[in-house]
Amino acid sequence: MHREKNLFPRVVAFDNLYRAFLGASHGKRDQPEVREFEYHLETRLWEIRDELETGSYAWGHLRCFWVRDPKRREIRAAPFRDRVVHHALFSVLDPILRRGFIADSYACIPGRGTHHAVQRYRAFVRARAGRGYRVQGDIKRYFGSVDHAVLRARLRRRIGDERLLRLVDGLITHGAEAAGRGMPIGSLTSQLFANVYLDALDHFVKEHLRVRHYLRYMDDFLLLAADRHEAWDRLAEVRAFLTERLRLELNPRRVVVAPVGEPCDLLGYVHHRDGRTRVRRRSARRLWRRLPALARRVAAREIDSGTARASVASWFGLATHADAFRLSRSIFTRRDVGNVGKRLLVQSL
Repeated sequence: MHREKNLFPRVVAFDNLYRAFLGASHGKRDQPEVREFEYHLETRLWEIRDELETGSYAWGHLRCFWVRDPKRREIRAAPFRDRVVHHALFSVLDPILRRGFIADSYACIPGRGTHHAVQRYRAFVRARAGRGYRVQGDIKRYFGSVDHAVLRARLRRRIGDERLLRLVDGLITHGAEAAGRGMPIGSLTSQLFANVYLDALDHFVKEHLRVRHYLRYMDDFLLLAADRHEAWDRLAEVRAFLTERLRLELNPRRVVVAPVGEPCDLLGYVHHRDGRTRVRRRSARRLWRRLPALARRVAAREIDSGTARASVASWFGLATHADAFRLSRSIFTRRDVGNVGKRLLVQSL
């Protein structure tokens, strides 16, 4: 396999660092940390470049906080200075590493995404005329379980620049949850490395198992098999590959082996054999609970309407790709959201 060399000069080039600043600061220019960096922009960028060149760059302290989306996750946010370097690395590494990805990998890749993955699944079902079995699964604590030695080996298959690899090795170690394991959720480079790591699974399923109908979105994967026995065989082979080669475990609560004709819960939607697509019930329940609270907080001026509108708009963005007219109408006609809540809904469409 061809290994790319002489990449480090491209990473530390001043124009690349400037573009990295623009990417890292997008939508965040009002934050104090970003404003301070921008005030001394040229000086800060030259400082970063000099430290990278001399090998003295030190990754900063990660700020930890928890979010629910919907389950509780720990996010570890890097300081802005590090995020600029993340973007500089990403702009050089992503085009190189992405060339090796299969066409049916959909997470964090420009021009793909959740809706493209959903459309692809529908095409799979049509191609099989609704017959056969599906196998679904995801990885138990994926970001916290990534093995650093395996990740480094995967990166060295494509990258031959030792200076760049030393910088990346330091970044990987810096984000460890435990000795030799883990990547921080929320980092741009973590998204890229996560795709690189499971790219090995993609090629195993497509090239070794010869599965035609397979897709993956980050650590969620789905494949179709001709019958129940083949489905269980494929699941056993995938589980063994993950354990032996990638040192990962499947989440036993999220493994599904079921007929293709049964409703399929995939990437925020429930897909039915007759072509209907519904929004997950738990997604609708979250909005059902959230909307009155948002309306009250806007009315009390605890949050601005833009923040509340963004929260509601994300749900309607999901609903526009589903058969959710009656559900949306029932939310609009609720009495407990008040006039403020209804204005938020109208502005979010």
